[in-house]
Amino acid sequence: MGYGVMAYRVDIDRLAALCGSGDNQARRAICGRFRTDIARLNDDLDCSNDRGEPSVFTAIEHLVMGGDKTLPGHLYGYGFKYMVEFSGRFLDNSLFYPCPSSYLDSTVDPALKATGATITMSDLIFRGAPVSFPSPDDFPSIGYWTAAAVAAAAEPLKAATTDEARAVAAWTATAAAEQKGIVGFYH
Repeated sequence: MGYGVMAYRVDIDRLAALCGSGDNQARRAICGRFRTDIARLNDDLDCSNDRGEPSVFTAIEHLVMGGDKTLPGHLYGYGFKYMVEFSGRFLDNSLFYPCPSSYLDSTVDPALKATGATITMSDLIFRGAPVSFPSPDDFPSIGYWTAAAVAAAAEPLKAATTDEARAVAAWTATAAAEQKGIVGFYH
């Protein structure tokens, strides 16, 4: 299937507040909603699905409940992705999945820059998470655009001339109207 961008419009401040909040009800809701997907991912990552064992379930528990982050970074990255998916709304990625990261740098970023917008796809997928946890050594790559950056980019992106830049313009217009940021993943 290949690698690509998965982007979500989300209230980044509320998402950051969820991390370390100790909200066990939210943790249970996230794990419950995505139980089958998380179990399948744990299998793919050769992780146990047993409670308390190193897994994406445990990473979500660490992220929401707080405490030491003792697991490998990729487990937190995937756990964070489920938290973002739970809290946000998926954005149409049909032009960016599959998509080599080099294409984003060489083609999409210049098209965004040509409009006068200051956001880059590189920041959306390689900037790092807007909350603190051990960085993944490999995948998923994570990045974000703040609500302020999205709002500032929405107007210039109306001048987009490529399909990819117009897709990003649609993302920013929707997110800006809701005063939300965008969190992206690449894997």
